[in-house]
Amino acid sequence: MTEVPPHSGPISPPPRLILFDLDDTLCDYASARIVRLRTAFSLALDSTRFAQALDLDDLIAQSLEIHPHGTDHFADLFRRNGIDAEGAAEIASKWYRTNRFHSLSLFADAVETLKTVRGLRPPRTIGLITNGPTEVQRAKIDLFDIEQLVDFVLISEEFGASKPDPSIFVEALRLGNAAPNEAVFIGDSPEHDIAGAQAAGIRSIWMNHTGRRWPAELAPPDFEARDLTEVRALLDSP
Repeated sequence: MTEVPPHSGPISPPPRLILFDLDDTLCDYASARIVRLRTAFSLALDSTRFAQALDLDDLIAQSLEIHPHGTDHFADLFRRNGIDAEGAAEIASKWYRTNRFHSLSLFADAVETLKTVRGLRPPRTIGLITNGPTEVQRAKIDLFDIEQLVDFVLISEEFGASKPDPSIFVEALRLGNAAPNEAVFIGDSPEHDIAGAQAAGIRSIWMNHTGRRWPAELAPPDFEARDLTEVRALLDSP
């Protein structure tokens, strides 16, 4: 892992197509996922009257390491931690799936950021590119009422390719009527967001909310932002 050298804004020349990721860029998916896992595991253990003391933080960390999404691994996770109470994994899985948006919210200034970008002069085109099932991602966008703040939305399942496949970025360029050097993409995932944007020739802003170090094996992003305030500073017209 390595550090990304600091960059000062605003970006020059200013992009006229500004593309955002959704999860962990505009909405705090990671924090909500931990809350959901903690709640699901606690309910399962309480419901089955499992008496053994467990470190829920460790159980959550193991779950995320096995697979950051979904519930198919819960039964194996419970077995490896000695949780043999009948039905525990099923209870956890059902609650987790049923309450997929539990505690999920936009970052506090996400709407402000989109409105600020909308108000830049000269006008900019704004797009949203997100990986995931159409039903889930559309429901999130509706929940947050943000489609009205962007010009178009690309969801991987609808489009037929997921980031980092450059084709979904190329489609965004087509929808935004922009050349690669006229665009910028803001996303949190080095492997999916930044690598995909780079493959399409698009400048990138790495959204690094948690202060991670950049993976040494990957080409660094053009810019790094620790929060959306820094993103707004990078996008402000010079």
